[in-house]
Amino acid sequence: MKKVVFAFAASLLFLSCSKKEEIKNSVAEKEAEVKPLPIDSLKKYADETKKLLVTNLTQKIADSGTVGAMAFCNIEALPLTKKMEEKYGVKIKRVTDKNRNPENEANETERKYIEMYRQQILKKEELKATMHDGIFYAPLVTNAMCLQCHGETGKDIKPEVMAKISELYPNDKATGYKENEIRGLLRIAKE
Repeated sequence: MKKVVFAFAASLLFLSCSKKEEIKNSVAEKEAEVKPLPIDSLKKYADETKKLLVTNLTQKIADSGTVGAMAFCNIEALPLTKKMEEKYGVKIKRVTDKNRNPENEANETERKYIEMYRQQILKKEELKATMHDGIFYAPLVTNAMCLQCHGETGKDIKPEVMAKISELYPNDKATGYKENEIRGLLRIAKE
């Protein structure tokens, strides 16, 4: 009888330890899932994504002019971004409060960061990428090249380019920018 009780107690102890180990492993797995990626890695992903998009856009403008680049952006910008997502196992999205593509419309949190960066530019402060709830945000700032499609109609944007914008994006809100303004954000999150 003592052997049966001992065996039963040993089994309970083993099962108890086994369960504790399962719970411990489960908690460790969940902590690993929610642990944000290091900001330096995310900055690298953002810089590489921006470089890929700008390099391709610059080449398309050189090859086909701004109108040709409009068609290219319409078709290729999202797949190029998707390529970077697959490379790094993250979700990358360009967002703005003045969107051209409805898929790029900023949510309320993203709009707050866009406004924060606009205020920093006005105060001539250095713009730095930031993290919020495990999501990385990097500002996208306009330059002279951007104005060919995002500048002022009749001044920076040629009539044939404006016609192509109207054709591809009938509900476009992404014009009227000047150089060194916040165009939007590059948002990176874990998949």
